[in-house]
Amino acid sequence: MKRAIILLRRRAISSIPVLLIVVVFTFFLLESASGDAVDAYLGSIGGGDAALRQSLRESYGLDQSMFARLWLYFSSLARFDLGWSVAFGRPVGALIAERLPNTLLLMGSATALSFGLGSALGILAGARPGGLRDRLLSIGSLIVYAIPSFWLGLVLSIAFSVKLRWFPIAGVETIASGKTGFSRALDIADHLVLPVGALALIYLALFLRVMRSGMAEVWKLDFVLFARAKGLSRSRIVLRHVARNALLPLVTMLGLQLAAMLGGSVVIESIFAIPGFGRLAQEAVNGRDAPLLMGIIVTSAVLVISVNFLVDLVYAALDPRIGASEGGA
Repeated sequence: MKRAIILLRRRAISSIPVLLIVVVFTFFLLESASGDAVDAYLGSIGGGDAALRQSLRESYGLDQSMFARLWLYFSSLARFDLGWSVAFGRPVGALIAERLPNTLLLMGSATALSFGLGSALGILAGARPGGLRDRLLSIGSLIVYAIPSFWLGLVLSIAFSVKLRWFPIAGVETIASGKTGFSRALDIADHLVLPVGALALIYLALFLRVMRSGMAEVWKLDFVLFARAKGLSRSRIVLRHVARNALLPLVTMLGLQLAAMLGGSVVIESIFAIPGFGRLAQEAVNGRDAPLLMGIIVTSAVLVISVNFLVDLVYAALDPRIGASEGGA
């Protein structure tokens, strides 16, 4: 427990410069883009005179210098205030709080499915490297991994929603259905089958290949040869020795792929019309809403860092040497 606390403290301290770099880099990147939310708003209403433009810019603080606005943003972040959305006319924090749960539900379900099924299939493939089952699973995973996520999402939507009508075509639940409790949970699960499947299949193939490759390497190590010499059954060697050690790079890959999955959710949410974090980012870009974009990117960075905290803890639990080295440092 003590080593875990020390590990978390070290990771928390090291994440502060990362967040600062993300905020500064994103701020200057958005500043370099042409136009802002006021230009987008005036364009949506058919234009406006110079007095209206100046009034709007003053009300949103856009008339101040770039460095003054950066300092004000850091001051707001210190108070856990993500600012005010120009396009929506609401606090950025409230908008993110509304949309983020849908994305977390989509990503969490896809991660659990891809990691669980991918590692299980990877164990089946790596149990007998070079065998028929290994070759079939490796070829199948390569084909699935080569499929673009947007194409897969469209195909699943057309096949199972438009043609077969097995699943809803859009949304995260039935609008104004009045369902509560378990009935509502089933309705949400029914809506998420296709988007979760589309997002999970790509990463399932990746986890399968990483697990299979890891097991192929572990089979060559001395302790596995010793276990075979002792006469242990192959199933016990696979589960107790080979798979457990091959799981370490898979856990690392899980943390690294979170950011990619967060980006992939933007495409999936657009295809299936899910009101989530990805669609909110798309709406912020269309409205040139810099405060909302900043809030989305900062929240995404915090989310990725938090998940990597958990990955570090799991990694230390699987390999006690990691926790010991962090704790003794």
